[in-house]
Formats: sequence, C-alpha cells, structure tokens
Amino acid sequence: MSGKKGAAYRLRKEMLAIQKDRPEFIWATHKESNILLWSFLLAPPADSVYGCGWYWGRLTFPQGYPFAPPSILMCTPSGRFAVDTKICMSMSDYHPESWNPAWSVSTILKGVLSFML
Repeated sequence: MSGKKGAAYRLRKEMLAIQKDRPEFIWATHKESNILLWSFLLAPPADSVYGCGWYWGRLTFPQGYPFAPPSILMCTPSGRFAVDTKICMSMSDYHPESWNPAWSVSTILKGVLSFML
C-alpha cells in the first residue's frame, strides 16, 4: 500500500480510534471529500491560560503519511500561535527530520494542546 491509499487507510483507522476514545479537550474530523484534510477544535481546561476558549485549527496530511508529517495551523487567534501560519513543532512538516511515524492524529493534537497548557 503506498501513496494516498496508504495514508487514507491509516487516517480512517485513526478517525475510528478518536471516535471510540476521544482525547480530553480535543475534537477532530476530516473533510468528507478528502481524508487528508482535517479540522480540530481544542478547548483547554478552565484552569489553564487559554481555558474557557475554543481554538480551531487544521491538519493537512501528505500522501506519504504516516512516513511524512502533516502541516499544522491554527485558524482562531489565541496569542499563542500565529493565525493561518504553519506551526513550528517537531510533529509538523516544519521539522520533518524529527517526525516519528508511530505518532498519530491523537498524539499530534495532544502535542498542540500541551503548548496551550
């Protein structure tokens, strides 16, 4: 399995895992017509700096996923991340050399949330 088919297979499995056991403070889904395009919503705990807020972002997965990282960007202003700008993280395509194929959508989003705690 290679290319988009391999990425789609893996991402469908990850979507099912998220639906079965959603990470706390995180919601995610993919675009119905393109499983490589995801939206997510973070709602950090009330006792955190960004608590009581809702922060929308997007993940764009390459056809080579899980062997290549996604781009991550936030769409909602927060003061933590620049809006509509790729986020510089070890789990993003900003630093592909540090990407680990064992990381999942859930892992990535928990990582983004951790920067808001």
